[in-house]
Amino acid sequence: MAMKNHLLMNLRLPAGIEKLDQVIEGYQSYQALQTALELGVFEFLDKRGSSNRNAVAEGIGINGMFSRDFLSALVDMGFLSIQGEMYTNTKAANDFLLSRSPFFQGDWVQSANRNSHWSNLTASLRRDQPEKDNFKAGPSAAFLDALGQRAVRGELQSVTEAISNWEGFYGARRLLDIGGGHGLYAIALCQASPHLEATILDKPHVIETTMRYVTDFGMQNRVVAQAGDITEDDFGSGYDIVIVSHLLYKFRKNLAPIFDNVCTCLNPGGLLVCNHWFCAPGCAAEESGVRELAKALQSFGHPLCHVDDFDNLFAAKGLKIHDTRVVPTSFGPSRLSLAVKESEPAICTSQPSCCCG
Repeated sequence: MAMKNHLLMNLRLPAGIEKLDQVIEGYQSYQALQTALELGVFEFLDKRGSSNRNAVAEGIGINGMFSRDFLSALVDMGFLSIQGEMYTNTKAANDFLLSRSPFFQGDWVQSANRNSHWSNLTASLRRDQPEKDNFKAGPSAAFLDALGQRAVRGELQSVTEAISNWEGFYGARRLLDIGGGHGLYAIALCQASPHLEATILDKPHVIETTMRYVTDFGMQNRVVAQAGDITEDDFGSGYDIVIVSHLLYKFRKNLAPIFDNVCTCLNPGGLLVCNHWFCAPGCAAEESGVRELAKALQSFGHPLCHVDDFDNLFAAKGLKIHDTRVVPTSFGPSRLSLAVKESEPAICTSQPSCCCG
């Protein structure tokens, strides 16, 4: 031990120990919240109404000896309130932690513990390259649910509103969402336009989850999901709108062929929609360190860079940028680009540069 050469009575604690305590308490709070979701605390109180700690303990199946402190931790976090001896869900719990809420975030909360990047961060940080893509493997249904819950925190609304404001939107008949996963973007746009039909392209094992969402929203007659690889497969032509959202990071050093594939399937006058994170000028951090790390892990190592080089690809492929805007995401702002296809794609061999490798 480092202290064995010191007189214990003379040791004086340096300032700053509270920084460690805050980190540990944050982890403990997360574990308490995750456990509350697993045990169904909020669902129980939603069904039963205000209850004392003994009723809650019995209802969720925990030892009553721990119930007061466990529930007090949830009170301190702002997810339960207590009046007398009766516990009740707060508005935050009703809005974000009940599965019946359209803003339910339970899978997103639990995904931090299930996500392999965070559960084995050492291995994630030691990777020299992103994992080789296995077309037959990929995100679980639970992770796709988490992504869907993350999207409704403002990102989905901002992206779909921008698309619906495009002058050609209500005349559009066919939409392709490449790597659409949960399919909520396509579903939302089909809800907005009764004449629109959509195809969601993703890996084979994702399709079942996609169709679960499509069925839940009653869109089976207008939205279909099919397996397809953006780098290899021919996914048809004649689309009026094509969406590519948070998919290009692993291809950032070779984007021109991806643009070729996308442009081929888009009708003249059609709209290409790209939604991605980009490096800030000088690749400086824009968010907290933890958020930036989360973004890096989610984007296969690094966001796209740089904006000017990315925009040049649109011009090279016969796409005129119609609108760009910043949209909110749970990892910080992303950049939305909407471009209209004016001509056949040109041959482009230049690639966007990236100062981060």
